[in-house]
Amino acid sequence: MKLAIFDFDGTLFPKDTLPFLLKQWYKQNYSKIKLLGVVFPLIPTYLKYKMVKNTSSDTINKMRLKAVLGFNQLLAGMTEEEIKRFFSLSSAAIKSQLNPAVVAKAKKARREGYHTVLLSGAYLLLLNYIKDFLDFDTVIGSEIYFDQGIFYNNKTFNIVTGSSKVDKLKTYFKNEDIDWQASLAFADSMIDLQVLELVGNPTAVCPDPKLLDIALERKWEIIK
Repeated sequence: MKLAIFDFDGTLFPKDTLPFLLKQWYKQNYSKIKLLGVVFPLIPTYLKYKMVKNTSSDTINKMRLKAVLGFNQLLAGMTEEEIKRFFSLSSAAIKSQLNPAVVAKAKKARREGYHTVLLSGAYLLLLNYIKDFLDFDTVIGSEIYFDQGIFYNNKTFNIVTGSSKVDKLKTYFKNEDIDWQASLAFADSMIDLQVLELVGNPTAVCPDPKLLDIALERKWEIIK
């Protein structure tokens, strides 16, 4: 089996998902007071993530986890159906903003017999709507769990990011004979370097400066 692995944030979706979802919370007329209580503590984390140069992958992963845990506070206390409705409406806004070049690559990969994988630290409930929209074969994302139909913010929430993406891939396909050398991967960030290095045909999509240097040095395909 050959895989075609696609990152979401910054790759298939050319924006950061969490800030986008915060805007969706506002547009969908959820509690503004609750939103402010989450946004203000996250501002220093987000600015550090966007502005600090030469930030290590480990630091970025920690900042992303902190941001996700903050966003989870918005969802805490909501029912599964309420959260699904929020992500459904948010996905409708996302679908019109997907990177057309990457969408074309996903469709081409399916036509050529690749098993397409959407792999991201974004919420699995959100990614499932994108999976259905683009007919991905498999989706791997960050899961939230419900207790009797209610979401309670779990501080041990495990986000799928960095090196854990490779672990998740290998665990998911452990019973399959994967031709990694013939497989494809598409990502935009250095934190996905291990995924790109896992396959024989990596593509850097609108890469960050560090990844761009590596892509140029190794003569990888680059989508700008």
